[in-house]
Amino acid sequence: MISRLKLFSMIFLLCCLAASAQAANFSKPAGEIKTGIEAEGACAIVGMSAEQCQLAALQRARAAAIEQAAGVSVTSATLVTNLAVAADFIKSYSRGFIVREKAAWLPIGQYQKDSSTVPIPEYRVRINADVYVPARKVKAAGLKAKINNAVFRAGEKARISVDVRKDANIAIFNIMADDRVALVFPNDYESGNLVFAGKNFVFPARDARVELEMQTLAGHRKDAEAFLVVAWDREREIAVRKIFPSADPMPLDEFFRRLMEIADNCEEVILPYEVIAQ
Repeated sequence: MISRLKLFSMIFLLCCLAASAQAANFSKPAGEIKTGIEAEGACAIVGMSAEQCQLAALQRARAAAIEQAAGVSVTSATLVTNLAVAADFIKSYSRGFIVREKAAWLPIGQYQKDSSTVPIPEYRVRINADVYVPARKVKAAGLKAKINNAVFRAGEKARISVDVRKDANIAIFNIMADDRVALVFPNDYESGNLVFAGKNFVFPARDARVELEMQTLAGHRKDAEAFLVVAWDREREIAVRKIFPSADPMPLDEFFRRLMEIADNCEEVILPYEVIAQ
């Protein structure tokens, strides 16, 4: 009888510890996944490559899908003609996350401002997407973030300034021009990611071993990208470097599937920018 009681107690303790550890990192997402959202996007080849044009069209379609799922007014224009506009569409990623998408490319169309201008090839895409809309909670951390520039020349350094109203842990991700996302902070050299209320935090610091040197992708004249800053209460344990391995950039939908697990307990700020080749 004693041995059975001890065994039961040990099993009960292990179950409690496992449940506690799981709850500390992940609770069941309280938001809603809206499935089968249909949306379209288009981009005319103006000052960008065909590859960039395709991605910009896809980003516009994603923004339209997120806007539908989140119940906000849908932007009337579906056409993108420059990367500055394309960068703005990335801001919609804070309203909802594309966790699955299937793209169908439509026949190439034409964009013509008026009869006096030459028609320009236009990429068009239709997506069917599942969008997770987070359950928005009170923004206890009061996250504010800004970037030192909205347009960078290749080789220039980016710095991100973060302020919080309440002590919070943060993570900074780079939404890259090749449609992947990487964790840039915390990293191998800076593992401490606690930011104190009322104390401005800058990444990278002036004496940091990590720099954010801006570059376009090979062969690109300019690229549109963004940093995503995420903050959560210091009392909540989130193993961010295990969820998002910093050395392993991941596809956008895979990144958002992982972010979905913690998003209800986080605040986000998206900082879009352009990089221009020398």
